[in-house]
Amino acid sequence: MALIAEQLADFAAHIKDDQIPAAVRHRAAHLVLDGAGIALASTTFEFAHQAIGALSTFEPGHCPVIGVAQSLTLRDAVLANGILVHGLDFDDTHLTGVVHATASCFPTALGAAWAHHKSGREMLTAYIIGMEAAARLGSVAKGEMNQIGFHPTGVIAAFACALIAGRLAGLDREQLVMAQGIALSMAAGTREYSSNGASTKRMHPGWAGVCGITAARLAGSGFTGPRSTYEGRFGLFATHLN
Repeated sequence: MALIAEQLADFAAHIKDDQIPAAVRHRAAHLVLDGAGIALASTTFEFAHQAIGALSTFEPGHCPVIGVAQSLTLRDAVLANGILVHGLDFDDTHLTGVVHATASCFPTALGAAWAHHKSGREMLTAYIIGMEAAARLGSVAKGEMNQIGFHPTGVIAAFACALIAGRLAGLDREQLVMAQGIALSMAAGTREYSSNGASTKRMHPGWAGVCGITAARLAGSGFTGPRSTYEGRFGLFATHLN
């Protein structure tokens, strides 16, 4: 039987736009619009000014940030947009997996589509691929990651974002398998923010996007990761779910 990363790679590499039901595409567009609206609202809060101000001190870039005049490098823009979408905690949540999937998948799809000059239709397809992957992987955990101190959004969404970025970069099946394996070494997010209401919770979705984009670029250049990303001896399920 194929490994989980192989099955997800097959799905991400081969699904066509017209295979996605119209109702799903309509719902996805609604969720993206909702995420963009929350991001715009977040720009009026101090945490947004702090984050974007800090990221602006790095090298200049041309990737847009929702609702602000500054442009950032691709990964910094994805991080900033993730902070904005998740910043007020009103973004959608997949309840079984306890994953704020849009806060990661939308900024990643938006940034990667911009970087690779893809259409809005292609962006939405990649977003749907990521949402499906995040929901399925998160459903395995069923909230248990929260109980042992991991923030599922920061951990689970990194793999979904690798598939999104890889799809928009035109990676093949094998490269998408590798991208997920590479993301395993980067996916992170601790719930210690809850001890004092720290800002880091807002950072996790965008950081998952940074991980996914980085993993996809590395995989596209031939860099390798483990194949048994999820079910291996030291894979995600063993290390994060025992």
